[in-house]
Amino acid sequence: MTDPANHVAIIEQPANPPGCASGPVQLAVYTADASGNLNTKSSYKNMPATLIQNPNDMKMSPSERLLAVGGQQGLQIFHFNGANPIRHYTNLITQDPISQMFWDNDNHLYAITYGGGAGKLLVFTITPATHQMAPGSPHAISGPQYIAVQALTH
Repeated sequence: MTDPANHVAIIEQPANPPGCASGPVQLAVYTADASGNLNTKSSYKNMPATLIQNPNDMKMSPSERLLAVGGQQGLQIFHFNGANPIRHYTNLITQDPISQMFWDNDNHLYAITYGGGAGKLLVFTITPATHQMAPGSPHAISGPQYIAVQALTH
């Protein structure tokens, strides 16, 4: 039986004003019921910390089994399993600063970098069991700002 609830991944960081940030960026899972009420099993004890301290983007794979987090420090992938706690999968798979990314339906993650007018398009093939940079990647792109990926149906 399929779980009718919707699961949402959220980036959280402990805060201690006035300086605010006081701990690592962590990933929480919330479950939305049919009425839109949110519940969670996440706590600071079971939420994985990311190596991305300055996140810019987070994307769920179409299979809903992987979660990509990208930012100033690079790109990291996590296992996602519905309402269950998110689990670590990779360390940084690139240290290039990621500004935006999207998945296609064939286990490819496309990410663009930024900085100084120079940029890259990085393409990865990522499944729950393996991850690698796609052949020919990275691709040099002058000043990328946005990316969109059309996921074709088979």
